[in-house]
Amino acid sequence: MTPGDESLRADAIVVGTGAGGGPAATALAEAGLDVLVLESGARHETRDFDGEPATMLPRLMKATTVPDSGMELYAGACVGGSTVVNDALCWRPPPEVLARWRDEYGLRGLEDSDFSRYADAVWQQVHATPTGPGDLSRNARLLERGAQRLGWVGEAMARNVRGCAHLGLCNLGCPTGAKQSALLTWVPRAERAGARVQPRTRVERVLVEAGRVRGVEARRLDAATGQAGDLLRWESPLVVLAAGVLETPALLLRSGIPAGAGLQFHSSVSVTARFPERVYGFYGPTMSYAVTEFSDVHGRQGPGFMLENVTVAPMTTAASLPGFGPALEHAMAALPHLARTVVVLRDETRGRLTIDRQGTAVVSYAPVPHDLERLRLAIRQLARLYLAAGAEEVWLPIEGLAPIRREAELGGLDRVALTPRDFTLLYAVHLFGGANMSATPQTGACDEFGRVWGVRGLYVSDASCLPSNTGANPQITIMANALRIADGSALASGPRRASRRRHSSVSS
Repeated sequence: MTPGDESLRADAIVVGTGAGGGPAATALAEAGLDVLVLESGARHETRDFDGEPATMLPRLMKATTVPDSGMELYAGACVGGSTVVNDALCWRPPPEVLARWRDEYGLRGLEDSDFSRYADAVWQQVHATPTGPGDLSRNARLLERGAQRLGWVGEAMARNVRGCAHLGLCNLGCPTGAKQSALLTWVPRAERAGARVQPRTRVERVLVEAGRVRGVEARRLDAATGQAGDLLRWESPLVVLAAGVLETPALLLRSGIPAGAGLQFHSSVSVTARFPERVYGFYGPTMSYAVTEFSDVHGRQGPGFMLENVTVAPMTTAASLPGFGPALEHAMAALPHLARTVVVLRDETRGRLTIDRQGTAVVSYAPVPHDLERLRLAIRQLARLYLAAGAEEVWLPIEGLAPIRREAELGGLDRVALTPRDFTLLYAVHLFGGANMSATPQTGACDEFGRVWGVRGLYVSDASCLPSNTGANPQITIMANALRIADGSALASGPRRASRRRHSSVSS
């Protein structure tokens, strides 16, 4: 677009470039549609990733604090979205979750066989491969050792990488291009099919007339200041929203379309342990091994959490450790000897997203008592695991508790009346809902094909349309669902455009 242009036309507009937007843009472009992709974040390429938290985190991510609990929510804010800053973990869509979506939410079309073919296409596109022994860091091996000594089930996780250099920088943008994020897979593929990607473009609202989508209004963001420019209008009979859980429901609400209910997360806290040997937990894949003993998906019937090794990067480790001053200094002085694991809880809590007078998202999410108790259980089990693995000292993520040196000292954990604000850092990076698929307009924002109730031509394809959390790292599920929705919307866009299909996004 040249300066002064006030409108553009496209066969389809996709808002967002992450796990929900990248596949959708690819499927629509490869179906022969003229696709415009709008992304509020900047575009940073592999050469721009310098590995420095002070520079990369503000460029690639955004953080939101939940007012009623102090919980921190993190999401990608760049071309490629959260796939640029995630840990590259790949889990197949859990069949138990798909069954629940069919049975409890009335989404009869989400059959395992149909979903599986989209998941297979995603698996191939992002180069998801098993993690071999040579790709397990020392940090991961300590988690594995503790699980084996306790007789717990665990496994190395599949990751979407090619030629990982073990730098431990997955969360800051992979500087070697090994991680196959949407930035390197879906977005370039969509562009090769003719899609036009416009970064630094914030969509303000969806344009609706007589029950049909007409396009979007958006503002360009200044590269230097971030200030929004004049309001611009893009016209299209097909709009797919994939701006993420913190933005898609807010965009619907700003447009006068009902949304915001049914938020659900994977709440997380981390446990840190000091070992006599050097671990160097800041090197290697940031995540590669999971204890699945306590999971309730993929055939497990546990209380509903997984334990996954996580990087011991200095900044994130310090933020998650208890204490201040000398106590924190004591722990951080042992950084080369530290191992760290995160709890991935399948929450029962449901929250809501609203907007303030400026149209900015406001999240309400207060963890229910049962979720807090399961976090307590997960912390206890992690402490036991690390002690079994040979840890000399284990720090629990609760303010006021002394480090644990033997299992008998865990009684202090049981005596704490846990509230969300007792944790050193309670956060979530796996966010779901707010514009969920449903059988009726009374129970959700869109139908099982992502079609927004009451607005023809408007779809949702990101994690906000998923009816619940998945119990496992969700990027494959989000991408597969986005392909499924985009294929349906491309076919529904009319015989003329459907006949222009070049090749299928599922089979390619």
